[in-house]
This record gives sequence, C-alpha cells and structure tokens, in this order.
Amino acid sequence: MIVSGNVRPLNVIIGVNGIGMGHSVRQSVIAQYLRDRGHEVRIVTNGGARVEYFRDLGFPAWDAWMPTLLARADRISASDAVRANIWQAPAGLAKHMRLRRIVRETGVPDVFITDYEPNTPRLAYHFGRPLISVDQQSKYRHLDLPTVGRYARTADEQRLRYFAPRVDRSFICSYVPLKADDRRLEFIAPVIPDSVRSTPVTTEPLATAYFSRYFDHGPEESVRTLTAVFRQYVPDRALRIYVQPTEIGKLRQYADGKIEIRTFDREAFIRDMARSEAVFSNAGFNLISEAFVLGKPVHLIPLPTYDQHWCAKVVHVAELGTSVPRIDGGAVLDFLNRNRELRANVVRHRDEHLAVDPRERIAAYLESLPTAGSPIFAPTTR
Repeated sequence: MIVSGNVRPLNVIIGVNGIGMGHSVRQSVIAQYLRDRGHEVRIVTNGGARVEYFRDLGFPAWDAWMPTLLARADRISASDAVRANIWQAPAGLAKHMRLRRIVRETGVPDVFITDYEPNTPRLAYHFGRPLISVDQQSKYRHLDLPTVGRYARTADEQRLRYFAPRVDRSFICSYVPLKADDRRLEFIAPVIPDSVRSTPVTTEPLATAYFSRYFDHGPEESVRTLTAVFRQYVPDRALRIYVQPTEIGKLRQYADGKIEIRTFDREAFIRDMARSEAVFSNAGFNLISEAFVLGKPVHLIPLPTYDQHWCAKVVHVAELGTSVPRIDGGAVLDFLNRNRELRANVVRHRDEHLAVDPRERIAAYLESLPTAGSPIFAPTTR
C-alpha cells in the first residue's frame, strides 16, 4: 500500500512506553501500516528488549529514559518523584540529550506520535513539530471518570500531564463507546494486529488464562485457586494457563491432567484464546480488546491500578464478561454457566463498535498535516 501521488511521504517518530508489551504491540501495528503507505517511521522507547523488538521488525529504534512516577494514595507527590529519580536523572537527561542530537543528525521528523511516555513530547516541543497522542490512557486525562472502589484516576492524569503537557490531537483507543466535547479528541476502536483479526475462531471445551505480576501482586493465588476450581468442578474442560518465564518454575506444580501451565508465548496464546470458550486474566486493555475482537468473554481479576479496575468495571457493567477482586469458585462457575449469553453479547458488541480498523483514520489525519516544508501549526496550550 503506497500513499497517493498527492500526499507527500512523511517522516514520523513514534514514542512507545516500554513497560509490558501492550504499547509496543499497538504501536508496531501502526508503524507497519504507516511504513506500508510509504512513510518513514522511527521508534523511541525504553528498555533494550523493546528496542530489539522494533529493530527486529525493521525500524530504527532508540532507547530513552523513562522516569519512575509511582503513586501513593492515588497521587504522585513531588517528593516521591524526586526520591525515585534523583540518582538516575543525570544519566537519563544525558541519554535524552544524545537522543535529541541523533534526531537532529538523522532528520527531524514531520510529526511525533506519543504513547504514554515523556520523550517524544520533549522532542516535539524542542523541534517545533506537531505532537499526536495515540493511546488508551488519555481518557483519564480528558474525561471526568469516577472512582472505582478505592482507586481514582488522579495519578494517571498527573502522569499524562507530566509526560505530555500539551498535544495537538489525541486519538484515544477504547473498546466501549466514549464521548467528549473537545474536537481535539477522537475516540477510536482498539488497534489490533491483522494476525489477531485473521486468527481462525472456534469454540472448544477449553479455557485460556493469563496472569502477570505487578510489583508484589503475583499470579500464584489466581493460578492456585483457578486450577483447584477446574480440577474439582469442571474436569471435562481443559485449562491452559500462561505465565511469564520468571513465574513458571513455582507454578508448574499446579498442572495436572487437562490443566497446563505454560510460559507465555504471544502467538500460542492468541491461537488458544481463539479456540477457547472463556478467557481468564488480569484486566489489561490490550488483552481485553483482542479477546473481544475474537468474540470471547472475559473473567477479570484486576491488578491494583485504576486503569485495570476501570477496564474491569466497564466490561462487567456492559455484560461482556465478569470481574471479581480475586478468583472465587462460585464466581468462576457463574461465569462459565453464563458463557453462551456473554459470548453473544461480545459478538454483538464487536460487530457494532470494534469492526472498523482505526489505522486508516490515524494515517489520514497524519497525511493531512503540514509537512516540514510547510508552515507548522503552533502546538496547543492544553
């Protein structure tokens, strides 16, 4: 796919939050789509593994500094931020200055895209280029969303304002309909890889699960309880649980018969999820979105963040799955008994709200921007 003759090829730098795989998967899909349209794309992320991930896909990629901004009681305090970053700040700032020099020497882009990270916003402001956000977190900045239990959006909003004090336009991914009056905001369906959308979907007597770690909140309790429920109450169904390599050693003990514990492999996990009648997981945005595109209901155990609790709550309220604070035998059985009803809800919801591929809309907007040879509109003050 190549841009039409009246569209000048763009030079784009995409900034990607390197924590977890969700941001990287989403932005790699966008980057490959833009490259296929004839645009030049480079990546700024944090962490050697993420840099290699993008380089393996053929993109120039650089490692940048990601400050630590942890919340306490739903707020990020200045004193906590200083203590967490004071020793790494000199090296981090030096790394950012090297990155600025590299961008200048290799070519200042026409536009920067940011996904929940602070580096491309600073580069965009320095070089006077437009800054576009494509993420799912920006809803916490722009919408007055309610608290969920003891969790509030305050820290997420603070983090976003620190990362990108102003953006020229914000594309916000959401698997449920959202609205805002601000014309600089545009809600889009989640960005899903073609490999997921094209995965053959069946419904077999199989449940697939994935549990991860968030600081001291690990997967062991969920794995232990879920395997016990399946072993005692649903021995006719297979259960395949995926965990990170660092967790596999202590969790293999819960495998038995039709219950398997596997090291996470994204392609294998997607294939199993597409075959499953049900999915058990923490409440990560990307996993939920991919499950819905495959027409699968989810039973969610959110990790202790506002983002995960908000994602889990809207799924539960929309009856696209269920959510509980921790794995409980009664809730698991209720979810499985409602599976057919919930699956029908997911399929209807997918066909109504998630069928449109948002990459075309993102690309069309970028291609409508003035390029480096034209007057650049001034960044907003938002």
